[in-house]
Amino acid sequence: MIARRSFLKWGTATPLILSQLIGGAAAGATAQNTLVVLDGFAPSIDHARMAIVLDAFARKGLPVTCVVDPELHEEASTVLKTRLEQFPGLIQVVPLVKELGSMTPYFQARAAYEAQRALKNALWKAEDAPSVVSNQTIACDMRDRPLAPSGVRAAGIRNVLMRPHASSPVRPEAWEDGVVRILGGQRIKLLPAHKPYSFPQLQAVERVYYLSAQDFLTLPLASLESAATAFASQVLNQPGDDWVSPILASDIQFRDAYSYKRNLGLHFVLKPKATDQDRKAVMAFQQELAADGKPSSFGLDTTLEPISCYWISLKEDHSSRGPVDVLKHSQQTLASPSRSILNAAYGVGARLVTGAEAGLTPQNILSLPAVPIREATALSEPLTTALGTRDCVLMISAELVQQKAHRALLKNALRTIGDDGISHFVAFPDYVRKLVPTGPYITHFRRTQAFKPQISETPGHQSGEARAQLLADAKVAWSYFEKWTNPKTGLCPATVNFAPGHQRLHESVTMWDVGSHIFALMAAVDLELISPKKFQNSIGRILPHLAGRRSQGRLLPQGWIATDKFKWGNRNFDGCDAGRLLSALYNLDIHPLVKDRAAPTVATWDLRDVVKDGIVYSVEDGQLETTFRSHCAHYAAWAFRTWGIEVASPYEVLQGRSLPDGQMALLEVCGHIGPLGAEPLLMEGLEFGMSPESAYLADALFAAQIEEYVETGQLVSVSETPINSPPWFLYQGLQFDAPGRVWATDTVAGLKAHRTQAFRDRHLSISSKSAYLWASHKDHPLCDKLLSLVRNEAKTPYGFAPSINKRTGSASRTYSDINTNAVILQAIAAMLRIEA
Repeated sequence: MIARRSFLKWGTATPLILSQLIGGAAAGATAQNTLVVLDGFAPSIDHARMAIVLDAFARKGLPVTCVVDPELHEEASTVLKTRLEQFPGLIQVVPLVKELGSMTPYFQARAAYEAQRALKNALWKAEDAPSVVSNQTIACDMRDRPLAPSGVRAAGIRNVLMRPHASSPVRPEAWEDGVVRILGGQRIKLLPAHKPYSFPQLQAVERVYYLSAQDFLTLPLASLESAATAFASQVLNQPGDDWVSPILASDIQFRDAYSYKRNLGLHFVLKPKATDQDRKAVMAFQQELAADGKPSSFGLDTTLEPISCYWISLKEDHSSRGPVDVLKHSQQTLASPSRSILNAAYGVGARLVTGAEAGLTPQNILSLPAVPIREATALSEPLTTALGTRDCVLMISAELVQQKAHRALLKNALRTIGDDGISHFVAFPDYVRKLVPTGPYITHFRRTQAFKPQISETPGHQSGEARAQLLADAKVAWSYFEKWTNPKTGLCPATVNFAPGHQRLHESVTMWDVGSHIFALMAAVDLELISPKKFQNSIGRILPHLAGRRSQGRLLPQGWIATDKFKWGNRNFDGCDAGRLLSALYNLDIHPLVKDRAAPTVATWDLRDVVKDGIVYSVEDGQLETTFRSHCAHYAAWAFRTWGIEVASPYEVLQGRSLPDGQMALLEVCGHIGPLGAEPLLMEGLEFGMSPESAYLADALFAAQIEEYVETGQLVSVSETPINSPPWFLYQGLQFDAPGRVWATDTVAGLKAHRTQAFRDRHLSISSKSAYLWASHKDHPLCDKLLSLVRNEAKTPYGFAPSINKRTGSASRTYSDINTNAVILQAIAAMLRIEA
């Protein structure tokens, strides 16, 4: 036999590469485990030829694993189903999920669940299909640097075949959760019967041969059977001291020392009307089992009510001696658990099922295979014949522990199973924790789910005292514009350092800044900080500066303009900044005091010329640069759409998916983009109304900020912000692709030095404008704490300082900026607009 796999623990992030550890073959005759895999089941194949080859392999006793698209063509389905019935143990059909190696754990679990369902339906329709659901194997395409297969175990998958497009060395990987992944193999074409094959000599790992059903057309039909027979003979009778051990893919872990173990959950179920005496009897028997090394759990029988499942806490130190919590859910979405459950930990819904696919359902319910034991007759013989080798839960009726004789039978049956060498008993909650997918995105999803009941309230009517405070804050913010707006141009500088003797105005402003100025003016007139006439005059002075410049045949608003000169700026164009400006002009155009004033200006711009295939582009030195991989792209898309220009958004991935799937996909999109902050996320709600995508991301960000405060006592409120030292401007946000809660930083330059922990420690800050944005979006005590902090620390003689440094706890009291004060004015106007 092949040398024993002598290892005790496998790495979590890095698998054990078995070929590197075994070295060479053992002395003497050895068994060479050999897999023959047939793929290429395209609709165009000749199904009669496929049947001839499979029959020839079966007659020679050569097992073959067929890798198929789950949406199997009807003719191929008929051929495969017939042979599954005729040749049990010699043919296996496993689903192919081509991109499984690039999927994160959640979507691995989802894809494996859906693939098994689709394959079962294609082969067996409404019939039971034990040969399909118990094979524990899935296939995917090879790729460079594939992600760990850490999500497939939730669907009962223990073996993953990564099929090569061209021949490559076989590399088995053993993962800590018990999954084995076989990468590579030899690509072979069937040859005429008289031609020999060049098979590799004895190797320390499995031989894997891949045949494609599409290649069968290259041989004459009359000679196909003899060719297949000759191939099978040569595979089974290879020269040398080793002997061939042909196996199906599902047998990989059983034929070699991969230390195969399966989890066996022990769970007692009570009827809804169970008495205290029933519960005490179960708990007493649980203690007996625990003394015998068999932990267990109990709870109400959720199979009696289709809308119920169990709520399993995933907190590492969570333990409970009481019954497992029951959770009711709808067909489409998982309802929020009770606050008492949420206060314990994050969790997942789990449902025990019989005769259905295991795995993560579209509703984010973990569907788990169960073996119900409701009567004493089920205990008269060992249960191993019913259980097989897959993970499952013994769902034992609590009524069986009421009699001493039944308890003895049950204990004996469990001892028999425990002696099978592969079964590991666990309580049902621990069973779930061992299988449920984990990872950064899933953690953010579960946190948001856990805190949802706390953050569902939106701001209501303000008390008289609160309104007075907010109006006073608005006056502070407006003082920035009163002091620094250039009396000649009507424009306001982007930032101002007004330290005595060191006054410096950053005179140029972007389209984003001008949009903020327009929003500030609308808020000021709505709050009666300025008169309608002054508002109209101010708007009338700003609009001419937006005429734009023509470059490369396009008339576009300029990337930046000078505030101390008339209609002077560069020829660049920023697609994200344009979104802010277009949003401001849209809201300006519907304002009753200046209705339809902005439309003529927008109509002159060649905005459609910078939209290609639904994506907004910036123009930098005459070159088009995409803005799609940016958190402003969704906000900009809404702004462009208000002016009749259809633009795509990277956030819009919810359609066509279940709600949990869509939310997870959205978190992954954000993880690929970068840190997510409050701006422009929450601005959308003020200016257009919140889209479902932004509403969910806002919940995810706010939930993390609440958890940070609960666990550490530290206030966090991240957004993009200028700072009064190099590098002068920061992007701050929650990093979704990082474990835990990482409050990341980045800059326009995108330097690695600006993303380090040391840099974050120096510069991470609480954004003043984001505090007001959150107060306009959520009714939560954390919002009050943030507002109080900003009021106490960030007021300056001319507006609010942009941020409060977390390390020092102080703000730059002689430094302010246009966007901070404009957004604060926007948010306050929205809060005070609510009628008493």
